Amino acid sequence: MFAAVALVAALLYAPSARSAEPATAQSAPTSQPASGQSASSSASAREMSADMDEAVSRGLSFLAKNQNGDGSIDGGAPTVATTGLAVLAMLASGQAPDEGRLGVTVRTAVDFLLRQVPDDGYVGKVDGSGMRGQAIVTLALAQASGVETDQTRLKRTRAALGRLVDVIQRAQDVTKDTANSGGWGIEPNSTDSDLSVTAWCVLGLRAAENAGIAVDKIRADRAAGFVMACCQAGQGEFASRPGADASASMTAAGVLALSLLDRAQSDAATAGAPYLVDHPATQTTDTPYDAMYMATIAAYRCGGATWSELWSKTSTRLMALHDKDGGWPAGTSSQNPGRVYATAMATLTLSTPYRLLPAYQK
Repeated sequence: MFAAVALVAALLYAPSARSAEPATAQSAPTSQPASGQSASSSASAREMSADMDEAVSRGLSFLAKNQNGDGSIDGGAPTVATTGLAVLAMLASGQAPDEGRLGVTVRTAVDFLLRQVPDDGYVGKVDGSGMRGQAIVTLALAQASGVETDQTRLKRTRAALGRLVDVIQRAQDVTKDTANSGGWGIEPNSTDSDLSVTAWCVLGLRAAENAGIAVDKIRADRAAGFVMACCQAGQGEFASRPGADASASMTAAGVLALSLLDRAQSDAATAGAPYLVDHPATQTTDTPYDAMYMATIAAYRCGGATWSELWSKTSTRLMALHDKDGGWPAGTSSQNPGRVYATAMATLTLSTPYRLLPAYQK
């Protein structure tokens, strides 16, 4: 269904694939390829400077310091979705439940997420994050399942993933007009669709399927139809929905979604890739950290000059924004929910060259 990956999460996160030395507050996660990764992963050593490694480590420490007693990590932002992003940032940097300096932090955060998934599977209603939060938690728990060594917790995680995926699939089946068909909206029963939400749902479904959860094969074709309809013909720019104004954040979402849907060679995707390089996200971009993350993953999957040029711009920008306390500032647009969210997204983006999440595999 979705684009095949070179390695699955279970292999990437197996204890033998991680460094025997746990990271400390002073030592950042290694940028050397884990055993089992392809030789091309050694490029990460050239893409991550020592300062970047340290920034990732300090970002993770900032997130850990903002963990609440119940395991959540939110800083006032939507609790479940932001905790999911924090978990992803830690997993993407080589941390795992009960292992390493942040092992307890990861464990309690994952356990918090599992407790939030209701019987009906719609976790987005818990904190008001809607389908975006639904997809983020699905993505986080799917990645966490690959490093889970506790069989009881693994069984519980897989059960939760099944319920989460059911909600995402049913939401795509809501009757919509032709322009919105195939995409996802803010709520499960939305009759319109949004490209950013759709990109997150594609990420969530792809990760769940990679973790062994059944996903209907028709989902990819229907989603791709909506995504390509959001591209302005011949311009390589994407809008939130067909007919709306294009933006850098939506173009990042569109190019990434098409790559994950095995449409990286489509006209829409190939035209959109240069746009990502020429129009990088800034602090004034709507949802700038989402845009930087999606553009970075999309560019990495494109490879070549698209990756090297965009990575140089994005990593330089993120390093310039990094605060002395280890966190990142919230964006200036009204759609940014605070520093913990910003730090989770910035750390997740900077960790891309580690190539530890399956989404980063081409």
